[in-house]
Amino acid sequence: MSETEDSSLLPKTTETRLEIHSYTTIIQDVETGTIVISKTEKKAWLWTSNSYAWSLATLVLLLLTFSALEYTLLKLSLPAMNPEDKDGIKFPRNLEELRRLNAILSLYIDQYFLNVYFTFVITYIYLQSFSIPGSMWLSILGGTLFSFWLTLFTVSLCSAIGATIAYIISASLGSVAVIKLIGERIEKWNQQLVQHKQHMFNYMIVLRISPFPPNWIVNLGSPQLGVPIGVFFWGTFLGVAPPSFIHVQAGAALDRLSSSDKLELLTLTNAACLFAVAIVALIPVFLKKRFNS
Repeated sequence: MSETEDSSLLPKTTETRLEIHSYTTIIQDVETGTIVISKTEKKAWLWTSNSYAWSLATLVLLLLTFSALEYTLLKLSLPAMNPEDKDGIKFPRNLEELRRLNAILSLYIDQYFLNVYFTFVITYIYLQSFSIPGSMWLSILGGTLFSFWLTLFTVSLCSAIGATIAYIISASLGSVAVIKLIGERIEKWNQQLVQHKQHMFNYMIVLRISPFPPNWIVNLGSPQLGVPIGVFFWGTFLGVAPPSFIHVQAGAALDRLSSSDKLELLTLTNAACLFAVAIVALIPVFLKKRFNS
């Protein structure tokens, strides 16, 4: 595409170009602040750029490296166990597996508290860093193994650290891959993000409380849309606390449930509490708008 043709697509009076990590070109409307990916240029690099293949390969290599590191740390930090117990050491995916893992770790936690706690921390950060499902079950497990407030603080901190690692990966290595895979969803989210740029911290807290957009979209899309990393970290730390409170509380009650009981997390009371916390987080925004008007 020639420079003449390219410049004709972007009226200079309303739009300016921004570069994202030297890989992709996006358009920013100066009047609205809305950032969108150039559809015309998307075709130019989407299918032909070697940067995408390199970026994706690097991300896969990074995942394999972190997975190997996670496995090694688990092998080194977990106490010696008999073969029957070792079979139950795996990421819980349902209540039955959670009960078994809790029963096994409970046998060792008194004598090897730091080992079990360190294992919990590195596993939680690993899951959050690569948006691997299972962190909810770990939050419940933590509520069973450790004290309530220690678990809540640990879960919130590990969520913030893991999400920030995902943020850094997306910012430094994943721009092309991220925009290729979820560029359309980032565009839609940005239309909402622009409306809250003056109170981004409060907005980030509400995002973490709400299930929409999904957390992995927030983690990967935030650096592409210019969300400051400090706002991202602390907004995540505080925002994940309310839903984590519910999960940790459920874990604290796990031992009191019979084998036939179901673990109910999404109740009317819990939903009302999350909604109330989200409203509280937005109160400073409402007050600021009122005083400014």
